[in-house]
This record gives sequence, C-alpha cells and structure tokens, in this order.
Amino acid sequence: MKFVRATLACLSAALVPLAMAGPPLIGNCPVLPPDHLFNTPIDNFPVHPQSAAFLQTISSTPRRLHLDLGQSEDMRSPEYWGIPYNVVQGRSFGWPTVHFDGDGAPDESDCARGDGSLARPCAGLREPARLPIPPQPLVEGGISGNKAVYNDHHILTADTDTCTLWESYLSYARPDGGWDIYGSAAFDLRSNALRPAGWTSADAAGFPILPLLLKADEASAGDIRHALRFTIQSHKIRTSYTWPARHLTRNGDASASKPPMGQLFRLRADYPVPQTYSVQARAILQALKTYGMYIADGGSDMYITGDPSRLWSDATISQVQSVPHTAFEAVDLSPVMAQPGFYSDSARVPYTSATPVFSASTSGPLQKLNLWAAIQVSAPDAGRAGGLYVAALVPGAGLFALSPGGWVPVADGNLPAASPATLGSHMVPILAAADVSGLRGTQVFAGYGTSPSEMLERGTFGQIYAVP
Repeated sequence: MKFVRATLACLSAALVPLAMAGPPLIGNCPVLPPDHLFNTPIDNFPVHPQSAAFLQTISSTPRRLHLDLGQSEDMRSPEYWGIPYNVVQGRSFGWPTVHFDGDGAPDESDCARGDGSLARPCAGLREPARLPIPPQPLVEGGISGNKAVYNDHHILTADTDTCTLWESYLSYARPDGGWDIYGSAAFDLRSNALRPAGWTSADAAGFPILPLLLKADEASAGDIRHALRFTIQSHKIRTSYTWPARHLTRNGDASASKPPMGQLFRLRADYPVPQTYSVQARAILQALKTYGMYIADGGSDMYITGDPSRLWSDATISQVQSVPHTAFEAVDLSPVMAQPGFYSDSARVPYTSATPVFSASTSGPLQKLNLWAAIQVSAPDAGRAGGLYVAALVPGAGLFALSPGGWVPVADGNLPAASPATLGSHMVPILAAADVSGLRGTQVFAGYGTSPSEMLERGTFGQIYAVP
C-alpha cells in the first residue's frame, strides 16, 4: 500500500483509454444506473426475427423520421413543440395538490403525501395528493386550465434533492393553485426498478419519459448516451407489451406482425451518416445506432420526442428527417432475458464481461462540477463483498481518497473505501457543484476490491476523469 501513489501515477497514462463516458446526469443525479437497458449499447444484439414484418406494419412505403420538437422555448408560441422538463430542489418550495379526473388512473399512479413521502398508489389517500410541480412550470403545450383544448400536457420534474423523477399526464392548472391530472408516476433515478407489471405511467408503455427524451444540450455537445422514445399509430401496436415495457394499449390486435408496446428498434449499422451533417444530427443518428429507440406510446408514425429548444438547428431537423424507417431494424432482447441474473421487474442488463469498466458522468462547468464514478465489476466478481474506492492525484499536493466523511489525504498507504458494497454495477457520487478550476491536471481514479491491496494487485481500477 505504500506504493499507492506511485502505482496510480505510473498507470494513469496507460489507463486513459479504458475511461468511457458513463450515463447522463441531471444536476448531481444520474439518469438511471449504467446497467439500465436505456443506457446500454445494443448495437451488437441480434435482429428480431419479426423485424421485416414490424417495419411493413409501420408503413409499406418509406416513412421518414420526424423530430417532434420545436425551436421556440416560449410556451405561448405556436412553435412550442416537444416535451420540456423541470429541474427542481424539492425541499425549496411547497408542493401543490393534484386531483385526479373522474376517468383518471389513481390506482396506477404515484404521488406524494403532505410530508413528501411516496404514495403508491394514490387511490384512497386520506390527505390531498401532491407533486413537486414548481410555480410556473414548463408544461408540454403550455400551461392551460381549459380541458376542452386537448393536449397531452405532460409535466416532467426531476427533484435533485432526492434524485426522483415525477411525471404527470393531462395536467391542467386549477384556479386554487393545484392541478387536475389523469395520472402520475415516480421513478428513482438511481434505480433499475420498473413500474409494477400492468401499470401505466405518463407514457402508455409504463416508461419514464425524461430518460428517453431527445435533449438539445446533449445533441449540441455531440454526446447522447441513452436510448430515445418514439411513437407509431396505436392501431399498429400489438395488444401486448415486451420487457422493459409494463403496459399496453388496446387499439390494435394480437397480430404477430405488429410490434408490441416497448419494442426496441435501432438504425442499421450500415446506414451512412455523412460527416457534413451537423454535430446534432450525427449525435442523434449515432445514438439511434448504439442505443436505439423504444415504442413508448401511440401517436404519429416514427415521431421521436425531443425538448423544445432554440438550440435546435434547421440543418439538424432536415438531415435527421431524411432518414426512412426502412433504415431501421427491430432488436431481439430475448438473449438478455435468458441471461443468469435477469429479473423481469428490473431494467438491469446482467453484465457478463470478464473485464471491469470504469467511467465518469459529469455535468456543469469546472466552477460547479458534478462528478460521479460509474463502476461495472467483472462478471466473476459480481456478488462478492467488497469496497468501492475513489482517489484523486492532485499535482503538487499528493494523493487523496474519498471516504464516507469526505476527502482525506492518503498517508502511509492507508486508502479508505468510499463505501462498502456488494460488488456489481455502481454509481458513486464524487463531487457536487465543486469548483475544480484551480485543480487542473488532477487525475481521478475509481476501483473496487475486497481490500485496497487486492484492488491494486489485480488492477481493478481505472482513471475516469482528468481536470482539463
């Protein structure tokens, strides 16, 4: 252990290629774990045997993609298209009451009690149901109290105090400051847990919307690390659902030529993406190859949902919308479901690699950096009792380790664990809104083992981040 610093310093350059981007963050919250199916590359999964039939059902002639998003951020604008989202600190304001319409779904909904605790389901509560909807929230279609003017009126709210995502559907403002809704759902952004089987959400498939939303900031950065959501007409969807979906619609029939709710599609690997395309367009099309897109609801054919943003360029929209649906193929997830460790109530993809993976998720500028370590242990190590380790090599200051009490200098080779763990897939919070602008050149490492010495001897660690 007395050679910890020298070992990390010597291996840092060699380990840089092992560092990979982890799942996205919102604030200091991961948008689902690294082994969640939505964050898992699916480009090497087999083609579904009914792929050709599914595509024929969608359209017998080429149907081009459509980006269901707008370039205006003004909710009063007729060009305000797409689904926006709100990021809040839930402890900073009072949560308004919500009321379920007479034909709503409180029996399949989540809400909060007066003390903020989760109620599942919302039916039969002895107190008013609440949701963390901020004052003047961003709402799909704009804020409205007129139910005669139909719009899905989704409200998506990520509470970064608890890393909980709350989503509601058919949300109409009430004169008393509350909201009338059809249904609502809550998702722990740190968990792979799915909705109860048969339950809807704010999406017909029972999915969370926000993790599958096409976001302008990610596309503009050229880095989309998750799957997307899309729609086809409801009557073209089979009256069944497939993992990881949890709910179905009944406008179609049981025909095997129709894709079930939740079916995954991807852009074929051989479809050319010109380098002359915009950064946004290339990022979108690469994400469709790497992570794919899921049928999440009934709607117009081949509509991919994004957020309304002035960042969307005309070139991106025209370039992506030139892609025909015949350039896609359906993906077969049955091999995943046949793997040891698969659990149908979880979106976790069992990890089978003999090589561990260490990566980082970041958000914010260097003056307010949020940093998480994403660790996937090797398959032989999964299930062992051990510890997770995070260390930072600071130029001119030495080696520091993240302990349960915060950062501490490493003295006499004593490397504390950031936390004990049953080894598997982990997201470890490292920095929250921290100013690292004065720590340029600092290298951050993450690893695991039954002890620090075992970790070093086996090399189960890697550099995940360097302050630029």
